[in-house]
Amino acid sequence: MKPIKIERHRAGQARRKRQGVYLRERVRLAAIARYAALTLAGIMLFRAGQARAMTERGYAAVGGEVFALFLPAYYFIISKLARDVIADKQNGSKND
Repeated sequence: MKPIKIERHRAGQARRKRQGVYLRERVRLAAIARYAALTLAGIMLFRAGQARAMTERGYAAVGGEVFALFLPAYYFIISKLARDVIADKQNGSKND
């Protein structure tokens, strides 16, 4: 990590100098495509669940099918958990 450089512009006003790290450099295009696909899949699952629930209930309401919209968040949490568990096992964690 680069050290933060301070520039003085006027008396008493210090500003951080730009680090030169852009969002495009930090986020890979594959990750953006993956989460966009998960979002679209969640929307399609929600719509299918909503149509199915409408035929069973007979009236329009939102129930458990709304959790399909959280598919990208579920993927992020579960993949992060799996990576952490694998890293702990490889490092020989003594907490077990």
